[in-house]
Amino acid sequence: MGLGIPIVPQYITVHLGSPKTSARNVTLPFKDYIKNVASSEVYPTWPESALRANIYVIVSFALNRIYTEYYRAQGYPFDITSSTSYDQAFVEGRDIFANISRLVDDQYTDYITREGHMEPMFSSYCNGTTVTYLLVTERKPCF
Repeated sequence: MGLGIPIVPQYITVHLGSPKTSARNVTLPFKDYIKNVASSEVYPTWPESALRANIYVIVSFALNRIYTEYYRAQGYPFDITSSTSYDQAFVEGRDIFANISRLVDDQYTDYITREGHMEPMFSSYCNGTTVTYLLVTERKPCF
């Protein structure tokens, strides 16, 4: 994508491992990827507001990887990995929670931006207790 107005892609290619490991790449609809990650990263019993906030983070993180061509610029043939050491948890073939599926359908085109900018902001998770700082080189930053 890069350098234009971000458009939520129809598909995303996920490397089923860490970047430098030999693993399969799978291409799937972007919305299905978000549902999978949300079902892998959060508990479906959380309040709806917490689920929505985490879905914003998941979408923003994935779109940032695509928009900046983070892996493709390094010569990799994928957009994101399934490794939580680098990206977000993606489990091929996992069950999707009904409430998470509904919320993703409602907001998978919404993402976090910085005021006055169009590009998806790099964002990730924090638990508010042991991880409360901004660190953009790992999967632990807060937004």
